[in-house]
Amino acid sequence: MMIKPSTYQQFKGIFRTLFAGADDSGRKVLNIFMMLLVISSIGVMILDTNPDLTQSEIEYFQLLDETFTWIFLTEYLLRFWVCSDLRYDFDRAFNRYQRRRLKPTKALTIFHAIKVATSNKIKWMVQPLSIVDLLAILPFFRMFRLFRVFRVFRLLKLFRYSKRLVFFVEIIKERSYELIALFTVAVVIWGMIAIAFYIVEVGVNPQVSNIWEAVYWAIITITTVGYGDITPVTPIGQGVAVIGTLTGMWVIVFMTSIIVSTLTERIVSLRGFKMINKIERMDKHTIICGLDTLGRAVCQSLEKEGRTFVGVDIDQDRVDQAEKRGWVAIQGDTTQEEVWQKLNLKCAHSIVSTFIDEVSNVYVILLVKEKNPKCLIIVTGESKTSEKRLIKVGADKVVSPYLLGGAQLAHNAIRPNAVQLIDLALKKEHKDLNLEELRVPTKSRLDGIALADTVIRSQFNIIIVGITRQDREMIFNPSAATVVKNGDSLICMGHDDDLKRFQQYMQNDSA
Repeated sequence: MMIKPSTYQQFKGIFRTLFAGADDSGRKVLNIFMMLLVISSIGVMILDTNPDLTQSEIEYFQLLDETFTWIFLTEYLLRFWVCSDLRYDFDRAFNRYQRRRLKPTKALTIFHAIKVATSNKIKWMVQPLSIVDLLAILPFFRMFRLFRVFRVFRLLKLFRYSKRLVFFVEIIKERSYELIALFTVAVVIWGMIAIAFYIVEVGVNPQVSNIWEAVYWAIITITTVGYGDITPVTPIGQGVAVIGTLTGMWVIVFMTSIIVSTLTERIVSLRGFKMINKIERMDKHTIICGLDTLGRAVCQSLEKEGRTFVGVDIDQDRVDQAEKRGWVAIQGDTTQEEVWQKLNLKCAHSIVSTFIDEVSNVYVILLVKEKNPKCLIIVTGESKTSEKRLIKVGADKVVSPYLLGGAQLAHNAIRPNAVQLIDLALKKEHKDLNLEELRVPTKSRLDGIALADTVIRSQFNIIIVGITRQDREMIFNPSAATVVKNGDSLICMGHDDDLKRFQQYMQNDSA
């Protein structure tokens, strides 16, 4: 039995979707709005430091700053509210604690339930971005006015709203072990160089009077900044400076190489994510399984027809070649269900498998029929026997490249002009003669009307070569008395412009 959520839960669910849900349009708009607010608040903070401002300008900037802070405070409280459900967590913890104890005391049970219910709130509060949000609004309260510098933390709020900034943070987190180990070594070397510099320069160099000045010098030397305010005056001190500079370059090179290598890996995966996002937005597209020579030929034909398609192949080199041509393609094994999820199978119109291996084709057919029964399945087969088996499994059409190619060569030798006519009709570049398959929509005005009584010939100058019924009955060269029915596929021949006009007429007819 489905329990309808209350108005309170629905209202809370709206904000939960905005703050922590999927990347829908509402969340994207909110993120852009909040980023603009953060940048504007920093701009106001900078302008407010101008000593030449008039009193009215100072009051105006203060009003703006308070407005920004109110918005940030509201956002913080809303995020705190939606991060967990206190009532649900309390009831769940209370009941579980009672079930697990033989004689639970009410006070102890309530205490345990409160502890569990508030733990999710506390976990949210100690997250780095939550701490940044809190520090950004603290100066708003009178007791924290002295900490107005905390407003600078508003810049760090951008990490919450921008995926690009989060991308770089994730790179650092991914290589945190290597970076921390390298940084630890650098700190040890820092300390050794600072102590060595202090020992050889103190009492000789008037610029070095305590260990802190030596540490300061070591930091700006190892980081290759080198302000020049402290310089070595002894030969040994100069040697220490050379060692410090070389060490600093070594540390920077290693850290940079670690980050760059990770960045390169993530860019490859990011490219895959972008490709998957493109596929998720597709509808009624064609999936080409296999990007070999035959698969690329299929892609070229679909591209010329202006159809939406996506290719998949287990070979990354083939996928890269497809991407260079501007095609949408991903690397993956079609025996894995998660690959079909990435291919957005539920919205696909048709599947074209160029696998010669019959076992692979059987797997593709069975999986597609399970996930999307209405999807048109076209596979390749080596022989007539293979064709019968694949049709029996569930394929809508089996094409043998060898048999088809051989037949095409024979037809060109026997009846070249007829073959040329059909080729011209199937090629999109030839505008004067084109062959198109158009489906009669539901509740169409053409339903139940004989071809002679339709406007197909009189208004659009189109020849109906054949009609395929919904039960797959094929009527070739239908007579003028043939009745058109809803769901029929009309095989039309005519000028490309006339076919487009007729297609638009059919679409308007179904609207």
